[in-house]
Amino acid sequence: MLIHCWNIRGLNSSLKQHGVISLMKRNRVDVCCLLETNLSFSKVGLMHNFWLKSWKYLSNSVAASYARIVISWNPSIVNIDLFDFSAQAIHVLISSLETYSMFFATFVYGFNTILARRSLWEDLRRWCPSSHWIVLGDFNSILSQEDKHNGAYVTSYEVSNFRECCINLGIADLNSIGCFFTWSNGHVWSKLDRVMVNPLWSYLPQQVHVHFDTPSVFYDHSPTSVQIGHRQPRGNKNFKFFNMWADHPQFLEVTLQSWNNPVSDSYIFTLCRKLKILKRPLKELNKLHFSHISKRVACAENDLATHQSILH
Repeated sequence: MLIHCWNIRGLNSSLKQHGVISLMKRNRVDVCCLLETNLSFSKVGLMHNFWLKSWKYLSNSVAASYARIVISWNPSIVNIDLFDFSAQAIHVLISSLETYSMFFATFVYGFNTILARRSLWEDLRRWCPSSHWIVLGDFNSILSQEDKHNGAYVTSYEVSNFRECCINLGIADLNSIGCFFTWSNGHVWSKLDRVMVNPLWSYLPQQVHVHFDTPSVFYDHSPTSVQIGHRQPRGNKNFKFFNMWADHPQFLEVTLQSWNNPVSDSYIFTLCRKLKILKRPLKELNKLHFSHISKRVACAENDLATHQSILH
């Protein structure tokens, strides 16, 4: 099971929605929590109906002026039951339909001020289940001076509430790889995003791996990935049709040559067979004249991630 959590700083742009959905599909995410979406309740539904029709979702839009936290999941892999929510957190029970394991999870998006976050710490203390529990998200707070680079010195007043909450609940960071500082404005770097667990988590039978990736072009927070157990092997890659092919001068000629191959059977079988035959010529057209533009985009994204990792 792969859980993804990310502060995306607004999701009203179709460009951002496409980027987030593409990342989810590319990484085969099973549960995705998006923070600071700035979406109304109705827009959350519209987005899912357009991009993720078969997925289920929930949000805390009732407790806030907009959906500060949106959780989406693939119902063929995972089942999620809502237990409670507030303006800064959603408490759920996650059950894997593949391994039949289950655990409690709290997805967090803390307010920007110390006083406003105090209700979050009280919410976590009040909830605190007596079972496997994982707490993850953007806490908008740090635990020590080591969690910040540049900017003003960290005072005890800034970190005391969060520290006391962690001590009271017995929660601590899971070991992770990737970026240590998960947020930056270009001058100040801080660890605002975390994945924390209670002592009972160690009894979970599956291995857990946490990775904080580099932020991409439009974001200032690191995406957080939590891999629980082993991944199932990936199937064959789907064929994709790119609209730019239709503008190429040789497109109609390539299509007609392939389409005119004789196929004798029912109408539906003939159509499916001809479409299947057409795949190879179109792949060759893409290779010869467009240089695998999808791969070039992926390479550019990898180069960006590499340079961001070096910067971190």
